[in-house]
Amino acid sequence: MTAVATLDRCVADRATPGERYRLAAGLEIVRQESGGLLFSARPLVALRLNPIGLALVSALSTDDGRSAADIARAVPDLSPVDAAAFLDGLAGRRLVERAPPAPAAWPSVSVIVAAHGRPAGTRDCILSLLGLDYPGEVEIIVVDDASEPPLASALAGLPVRLMRLDRNVGQSAARNLAAAEATGALLAFTDNDCLAGPAWLRDLVPWFDDPETAAVGGRVAAPPPDGAVARFEAVRSPLDMGATGSTVGPREAVAYLPTCNLLVRRDALLAGGGFARDMRVGEDVDFVWRLLQAGGRARYVPAGAITHDHRVRLGALLARRADYGSSEAALQERHPEAGRIQYLPRAGLAGLIALAVVPVFWPAALALIALALTLVGAELAGKARRLRGLGLSVPLRPLAAAMLRGHGAGLYHLGRDVTRYYGVPLLLLGLVWLPLLPVVGLLMLVPPVADHRRLRPGVSLPAFAGLFWLEMAAYQWGVWRGCLAWRRWRPLLPALRWRP
Repeated sequence: MTAVATLDRCVADRATPGERYRLAAGLEIVRQESGGLLFSARPLVALRLNPIGLALVSALSTDDGRSAADIARAVPDLSPVDAAAFLDGLAGRRLVERAPPAPAAWPSVSVIVAAHGRPAGTRDCILSLLGLDYPGEVEIIVVDDASEPPLASALAGLPVRLMRLDRNVGQSAARNLAAAEATGALLAFTDNDCLAGPAWLRDLVPWFDDPETAAVGGRVAAPPPDGAVARFEAVRSPLDMGATGSTVGPREAVAYLPTCNLLVRRDALLAGGGFARDMRVGEDVDFVWRLLQAGGRARYVPAGAITHDHRVRLGALLARRADYGSSEAALQERHPEAGRIQYLPRAGLAGLIALAVVPVFWPAALALIALALTLVGAELAGKARRLRGLGLSVPLRPLAAAMLRGHGAGLYHLGRDVTRYYGVPLLLLGLVWLPLLPVVGLLMLVPPVADHRRLRPGVSLPAFAGLFWLEMAAYQWGVWRGCLAWRRWRPLLPALRWRP
């Protein structure tokens, strides 16, 4: 259950009255004498509103949204700026969805494609960019990073600015060189294995209405998949941040933005020194986190999607996952504040330990099961009591179901992290000490089963689970490889936090 909170008034750092707002799906407005509640049973959320907040939320539309000026009319003497500030606070909690207004003047954009090889793919990428429906000025810069043969012939006849490098410098340095030469107020980055839709820039640029927003990124979608590996990658790609918009940061639902779909203010990029030249993987994570450290904001907007030509060969997919894993040590060395946190579910952990202890000493297992049930019962009683205190009566069955879904999510995340970072050594340990094997097996089985049900990948559960475990093993190998190279073990030693 999301923490029950009192929201008398949210004051945002900025507010744009021209933005449009709508209530997020699945929320119910419960009216009370002293105000009201925003309530959702899935996930379980109860948020108290004072009379002003209730009037504003009640004025929200659930279709295309309403402007802050229209919503503010529900409260006498309340300005659109104050209404927008309140609604922005709810948007930060994902209770309200907001969309910025179209700019009065669309800024100029320089689209940068750092390319090495793939002549046919590079031409297709540029043709998609030439089809952009954008009201402002667009400059397209292609950096040919020492391709052989050069890309000039593939791009012949296309109105692009081509920068040819005689020595391969890597995508980070190539992007920095183009950024220094670009003329646009905004820089848009994509790769030569991507295709942009006509509305790509039109969907993302309005989010720069906030002067503190330094970067905006959109969704990275897959082309129609063909084959089991392609179908797996279409739903499990680490480049795809999902269908829900979010602020971006190490502790947010969206931790970073991939550079194949990234817009950034040119002055913010130049002030921060651009992309790290010595990083061949993880440079996008490092870059976005440095922007945030400098005081900027970043936003993920799934509507601004591009299509990425995912890896569909198993060997290539696993090699790339290992590369991603190898960047963790470097990233945590550069950004110690973004170290990994491992949440430990109290009741779930007691149950897992009981499963391991049963063959060894069953009375201890029974005691642990009793402890787990006590914790769950106390949590259920506490949530019911807090909801009654808010004047909301929720039947016990749906309340228990919502709470158990939360426990299932906790077990999922624990299993995913254990599989990703420690799966192989724990399996080996389980083969040596057999009582541990059922626990390891359960932790490794829950995430692929849950993802298969949730994502509906179009492949059988055994095939999906096998690919999931191979992916996790490859990433794990990369993490351990990076730790050995850096002589740093921070990625394997997360901060531990208890949760119900």
